[in-house]
Amino acid sequence: MELFQQVMKTFGAAILLPIIIFIFELLFGTKPSKALRSAIYIGIGLNGLVAILNPYFLGLMGKAVSEMVVTKGIQLPYVDTGWALLAAVAYSTTIGALIIPVGIGVNLVMIYLKLTDTLDLDIWNFWHWAFVGSMVFYGTGSYLYGMLSAIAIEIFLLFAADITAPQFQKFFKLPGISIPHASAQGGLVAAIILRWIFEKIGLNKINVNSELIRRKFGIFGDSVVIGFFVAVAMGIVAWFNDIGKMATWSRILVLGMGTGAFIYLYPKATAALLEGFAVLNDKVRGLLSKHGSKRKINFGMDGALCVGNPDTITVALLTMITTVPLIFILPGNRFLMLADLGVTPFFLAVSAVAIFNGNIISAYITTVVNVTITLYFSSLISPVFANLVQHIGTELPATGAAMVGADIRPLHGIFYYIGMYPVLLMVAIVLILATMYVFKKNPKVFYKATGYEEAEEITTQNQ
Repeated sequence: MELFQQVMKTFGAAILLPIIIFIFELLFGTKPSKALRSAIYIGIGLNGLVAILNPYFLGLMGKAVSEMVVTKGIQLPYVDTGWALLAAVAYSTTIGALIIPVGIGVNLVMIYLKLTDTLDLDIWNFWHWAFVGSMVFYGTGSYLYGMLSAIAIEIFLLFAADITAPQFQKFFKLPGISIPHASAQGGLVAAIILRWIFEKIGLNKINVNSELIRRKFGIFGDSVVIGFFVAVAMGIVAWFNDIGKMATWSRILVLGMGTGAFIYLYPKATAALLEGFAVLNDKVRGLLSKHGSKRKINFGMDGALCVGNPDTITVALLTMITTVPLIFILPGNRFLMLADLGVTPFFLAVSAVAIFNGNIISAYITTVVNVTITLYFSSLISPVFANLVQHIGTELPATGAAMVGADIRPLHGIFYYIGMYPVLLMVAIVLILATMYVFKKNPKVFYKATGYEEAEEITTQNQ
């Protein structure tokens, strides 16, 4: 297991996933040449997304806004040093060592029992489950409760991936893909609740989306142009004290170009990935059809596939700007979101944007609510996380006088607290499984709740 974790850390998901897909396709009887081409295209798509998303977009954007926060001289006891530390802590525990085989086993059993139609190939992001499980283990002292908590969030995310699959596939143009990613589905619960409320008060009728903006404002409605100018504006605010220096303008323009590049190249990288997945998708569908089944299996992937959507970017940028004053003014907030300031709003925006069908106003309000929940969960749970990293001896980045904190997004926080109470944990698992069973019997209600307007056309083909 340590060897596998070392391989994962060394090569990363963007290299390992194509290898895994290649092996899968060979096992399913695909010709080696066809399987190799499929794997390479998947690798090109993923590496394209990762190469642009991390350093040139989220990295630069996060750095700009983080520096804007730092210049305000905020003094909060717990500071965010980024999700990578959480992943490292998650995989360094016993539960983290077991999460990959256990997670795959649970997924396969649930597919066999027809409780889910998502085959989760996003193995790297199993760390989210391991993180929750490790935190619960540290809090309760029970490996059993820790592992059950990890399994609980896994099966919930498989359920979330299933009920959002039609809407995500339609809105983000991702055929055959579902998203069991804890960060991208982190705002799902609030989005479903707020969608119902907004429908009642008529807010959803005020539909402003990137397509409407593009039609009304011409070149200044182009998502690439908007992204460039918004990023430049944020860079000017962030580095205003050094605005007279040539190096500062270099940073500002690189930020703008990086943002524009990601928006432009995102659909091209996604298209390459989907072309690669088409081979596996057709093969699995053919095998199911051969055995007389009309069932459709979706492949679970990282929410990064949805981040480059123009509506997602617009909502996330607005939310990120709003998050800065929220850090200052929220009563009781003790958490300085810093390293993940350019990450969290983007992933939390994914489910909101899809569920509201690109309605920027409704999705923005929902994402701000989810960021607020994140700040409070982070304030409450960061002391536990700080003690955990000291206990296991994890090497920590420098945080000055502040303690290292954890960016606890809504689902992580909910399942941490559920796991801390054994009875509640058992009830939650039973309820999730029961709801999955009900969903398989009556999917239309769930699809409609997640924004899929064509729910009436859905048949019970997955039963």
